[in-house]
Amino acid sequence: MMKRMIAIVGLIVILAPFPYAFSEEVTVEGEVGTVGVYTGVRADEGGRAKFTEYRDLRQGASVFGDMGLGIDSDNYFLKFRAGDMTYDTQFYEIEGGMWGRFKFNLFYDEIPHNITFDARTPFIGAGHDLLIGAPNPNFATWNTFDYSILRHQYGGGFKVDAIRPFFLDVSFARENRDGIKPTGAAETSPGGRAFELPEPVDYVTNNLKVSAGYAQKPLFLSLNYIHSDFNNSNASLTLPSNFSAPNTFSLPPDNTYDKGAFKGAVNLPFNSKFSTNMGFSRGTSDTSIVSLIGSGYRGKVDTVNYDFALTSNPVSFLDVKVYYKYYKRFNKSDDPTGVVDVFLNYNVATYGGELGLRLPENFYLSGGYKYVKTERNKRGESDPVEILPFNMDNIFFANLKWSGVDFLEARVGYEKLDRDAQYRTVQSAVNPARRFAYAAQNKDTFKAILDIFPLENLNLGLEYRYINVDYSDTIFGLRGDKRYEFEASADYSIGKIAKVYAYGDLERIKFNQLQFEGTTLLPWQADQWDKSWGYGIGAEVYVIPKKLTLIFQHDYLKSNGSVDFTLNNGLFIAATGLGPGSGANNDNIDIGRWDDYALYSLSIKAVYNFTKSLTAMIGYAYERFWYSDAQLNNYLFAPAGPATSSAFLTGAYKDQSYKANLVFGGMTYKF
Repeated sequence: MMKRMIAIVGLIVILAPFPYAFSEEVTVEGEVGTVGVYTGVRADEGGRAKFTEYRDLRQGASVFGDMGLGIDSDNYFLKFRAGDMTYDTQFYEIEGGMWGRFKFNLFYDEIPHNITFDARTPFIGAGHDLLIGAPNPNFATWNTFDYSILRHQYGGGFKVDAIRPFFLDVSFARENRDGIKPTGAAETSPGGRAFELPEPVDYVTNNLKVSAGYAQKPLFLSLNYIHSDFNNSNASLTLPSNFSAPNTFSLPPDNTYDKGAFKGAVNLPFNSKFSTNMGFSRGTSDTSIVSLIGSGYRGKVDTVNYDFALTSNPVSFLDVKVYYKYYKRFNKSDDPTGVVDVFLNYNVATYGGELGLRLPENFYLSGGYKYVKTERNKRGESDPVEILPFNMDNIFFANLKWSGVDFLEARVGYEKLDRDAQYRTVQSAVNPARRFAYAAQNKDTFKAILDIFPLENLNLGLEYRYINVDYSDTIFGLRGDKRYEFEASADYSIGKIAKVYAYGDLERIKFNQLQFEGTTLLPWQADQWDKSWGYGIGAEVYVIPKKLTLIFQHDYLKSNGSVDFTLNNGLFIAATGLGPGSGANNDNIDIGRWDDYALYSLSIKAVYNFTKSLTAMIGYAYERFWYSDAQLNNYLFAPAGPATSSAFLTGAYKDQSYKANLVFGGMTYKF
């Protein structure tokens, strides 16, 4: 209904935008285009959804259309765009106004997110807030549904410039999300069989933004207000009777967010500027569902922030910046049942300074220092063991840039983060507060960038990054994060004949973690590797200049993941089937398939310009995606026996691989 209204409003505005617009000389431009696509996809349920994850390409034939119209005069302007009508990716945009006085815009968009088609559940009610029935291992008889969410976004804005130096800017946006996403629950508490379940999604989010102020050198002042409210039509999901009571758990609750802010800046002598940003916000939510969070829970969080910055360029070779930032979070939530009895408050103070020097021989050296202190306190804390540490971050960075010749620009940089954790009790130094999110760390980041222009029609780019994070102070959890990244790109124009381009990238990521088995407290360690590389090549060949162009594009991306486990010898016990007689050891328990995938695409297109106004194109595209992961390979919907540690799954993210062939052609007319 909303898209029809926008289309009607668009036509009205296009035909008669303003009373006196057509008494002036008017320029009208636009285009209308259509594309026909035949799509053939070879894939299972998950692969068909993955192929169309954020697009609406249906099996078989489809016809897409788009249009645009622009009206311009000395005083007024108007633009209208629309595309993919009747599909789940359709959009409509209208923008217009009076030059120097006001402008407005209206928009409507649809964005799908397809996760898995034809998922299965033994229960009745997928997509609703009540699931009924009983689990059974015969998954062939289960009910099917789609894990898919469709977002509808629409809104508009209005900006007034006629009252300069004062200004007013108002905008409103609304988003509706409808569909089903996967969630999970245990049959009994604690433990018991696990069930993957369809969770209904029926969300509405409204966002209002208002900004008003004064902007005329040397002063800028603005007052800003944001209001956001979130509404979920399903307050809870009621589970079947085989789940232990309470068999209802709350879904995302209704909530609101309001923020008021003041921003200001003033130009000062010596080419300097002082700026500030101050704000206060409040977020609230509540629930009446008896679940993990008790009935009557009331969420309330207030935040305060104020920032000050002074920048200066007193002489041509010197840039200076000093700043201070403060952020405080007050958690005033309350749960009268006492299920939630600890609420986190924290405040973050940041001091910093930056310096830039223009040196001889076209060198520019910049660097700085930043100090960040994060203090955390749990309101209502009764057990000092759980007190989280304070963090003190010392951050140093330096960058050097050289542009001494016209055909080359080189940049190198380094950043050092030294984080200290202040444990305020003896107990907190050995509890989960030592996990990586709160623990001390050292982080080193190096980067080097080289841009080369050896010829007027040749561009080359190289970039290298190295990041190493050491959480050696962590008792268990993540202890290390190391990354290598390399990128290269090039493009070359062969006169008026063709343009060719290529790129490549390589990335290596290693996570190291240490954990302890729950009952024996014996340690085990894991090194997780993610290795990815990719490349792309393309060309535009001007077979008949300004008439016939051939376009070729090929992209390839591959990622290999693995996990290298090292278990304490005491964990190889007969009770788990990993005793000495099983042959299991630290050399053969590793995971070789960990989020492995490869994406291959190829497209060829010919574009022919009959006239300056009429263009036709035809083409072919091939796309292949392969995915393998130890958690999803050899997928089982239901357990073979009555094991209490088994799981009933629905097929979310199952069989994501696909192959697709697309043949397409279309025409565009511009006027």
